[in-house]
Amino acid sequence: MKRVLLHIGFWSFYIVFCMATEYMWAKGAMPDLSTFELLKGMIIVAVSTSIPEIGFSYYMMYSGFERVLRKKGSLAFNIISILVVFSACIVLVRVITHYILGHVVYDGRMAQPAVFDPLIISRSIIFMGFAAGISVSIRLLRNQLTAKEREKNLIREKLSTEIQLLRNQLHPHFLFNTLNNIYALTRKKSDLAPEAVLKLSELLSFMLYESRKDTIPVSQEMAFLEDYISLERIRYDERLKISFEKDVKDPTKPIASLLLLPLVENAFKHGASETRFDSFINIRLKQDREVFQFSIENSFETAKSMNDNQQIGLNNIRRQLELLYNDYSLDVNCNDNTFGVNLYLNLHSYGKN
Repeated sequence: MKRVLLHIGFWSFYIVFCMATEYMWAKGAMPDLSTFELLKGMIIVAVSTSIPEIGFSYYMMYSGFERVLRKKGSLAFNIISILVVFSACIVLVRVITHYILGHVVYDGRMAQPAVFDPLIISRSIIFMGFAAGISVSIRLLRNQLTAKEREKNLIREKLSTEIQLLRNQLHPHFLFNTLNNIYALTRKKSDLAPEAVLKLSELLSFMLYESRKDTIPVSQEMAFLEDYISLERIRYDERLKISFEKDVKDPTKPIASLLLLPLVENAFKHGASETRFDSFINIRLKQDREVFQFSIENSFETAKSMNDNQQIGLNNIRRQLELLYNDYSLDVNCNDNTFGVNLYLNLHSYGKN
């Protein structure tokens, strides 16, 4: 319906334009003509001559030019067809104009002796070409805008799918580690096993439902990390010293969900779990307006290059940052027996790639 109204509006504007040009011409040619006759003639001539022009415009928009543009059929045949329809419309305009000017409007004072006068034919060609040219140009512009919007939607869907796949890569890894932890507790018949199962249930609930959202409040991301750390604490007891410092000015600020988990998970898996002696994990989270900073460092026992699993986790988060944020930095430091990652985010740059 909206499209029909747009077409009606456009052609109404065009007919008004034709009426205005007819009025200026008739007023100058017949200054003594009454206002009623002048207005009546202006309306009749503009409407009747516009009908063939509108018909040719729709032919060009939906058949003639479309066939040439999409290379349907022979080019020579298509051009000849356009010329034939164009000529037929010109003849129709001239016949209508000759009859109306000679017998219907302006008291017959503008009767033309020749139907196909070259000067008058040229005027008809200009108006016919003008109407069809504007119509085809608008249709091409609309098609181009539609194609660009469709392309944007496809890119958006592709990126959304890729982000979801990246997040889903976390789930098996996370579950495998956590179930191993619970298994170890049950083997020891630890009283902490039920608590661990409850924590796991809460984390899975978050990962199944909340993590499907594009963004969540910073407070929710922090709560998820705290639950995860609590679950890991059960496994390591006093052997692992964990520090989690938070300085958040506005906990309602949105952040991409599950963005920080790979960093925290790597610290436990490749730091504490591979260390025979006392180890530490220090986490600092700071948010002030649009600036979000997250740093994590963990001890490790032997100075060695990052293994494939570490690289996968870091590459995962780098790719998510690349897809989600326009202003960010991720720095990795490995000194002595300490491995650290510093993340900077401009929260306002989310989705502006």
